[in-house]
Amino acid sequence: MDSCLAQPITKRTICVVTTSYPATEGDPSGHFVRAEVRELERAGHRVTVLKPRPGKAFGWPGVAARLRAHPFSAWQVPMFVATAAMRIRMEKPDEIIAHWALPSGWPIATLSGLEAAALTLVSHGADVRLLCAVPKRARSLLVTALASRAKRWRFVSEHLAGTLLSALAKADRARVESLVVIEPSPLSMIDVTDLVRARRRSIGTRRLYVTASRLVASKRVDKVIDYVAAMRPAHNPVLVVLGDGPARDGLQKQAQHWGLDAHFLGTTPRRETLSWIGAADELVHASCTEGLSTVVREAEQLGVKVTRL
Repeated sequence: MDSCLAQPITKRTICVVTTSYPATEGDPSGHFVRAEVRELERAGHRVTVLKPRPGKAFGWPGVAARLRAHPFSAWQVPMFVATAAMRIRMEKPDEIIAHWALPSGWPIATLSGLEAAALTLVSHGADVRLLCAVPKRARSLLVTALASRAKRWRFVSEHLAGTLLSALAKADRARVESLVVIEPSPLSMIDVTDLVRARRRSIGTRRLYVTASRLVASKRVDKVIDYVAAMRPAHNPVLVVLGDGPARDGLQKQAQHWGLDAHFLGTTPRRETLSWIGAADELVHASCTEGLSTVVREAEQLGVKVTRL
């Protein structure tokens, strides 16, 4: 028998801990986490997803944003972590995958009785920004606890890993560097061909620009509006803004000031979001805080031009 034949993959029992996960098939919350879970299940692993019920602290567009809007719901986070830890003790998994080092990974790293399971941390962006924002001493304590327990620390981009590493003292940086793996989250694309055609028919010959993000200052949707407004009158553009947030009213007024034909659709199901992206002449992306934008990757998969501002 050929000794070079690949060895069979060892089937594992895995607990995935995540604060963001789709409540329905079309829910955009953490759809990339669900895509990874399905890949693991197709590979034959037994996967248990430990996720909170959607509520004041949890759901789209993420824990950090929701806690800023509902600070008195913060008690739901430790309650979820305690429940997840109890379930992990019962499951006795071979591996724990914690999406977002904070809040999912840190409590798992510090609780006793879970040491037998290999811990993989996955950072998507918000957790890195949080670690960089806390005082230096607290950051060192958090990173030391995480790095001492984790087997791997996955980042969705080189930029995101570099952002955290550059904020760490030498000893902490060395601990994290030894664990770093760069691995984009899997995408689970949906066939939206018919919807894309319908969107294009509704727009006609006009040029369609789309942007999709939370409507907060760091996403710089105001720059997107300025960019599309500059295309008038040559292209008679239409701008579709997907997503919601506290900056929405101000952005709508900005678009009105320019006399721009802008449509703010709020938070939309993933199929609708992908259909608008697929119909676009350009996806315009201006965020200055993301390590690797899922929206940009989706546009590239759909063959849509991406303009980064």
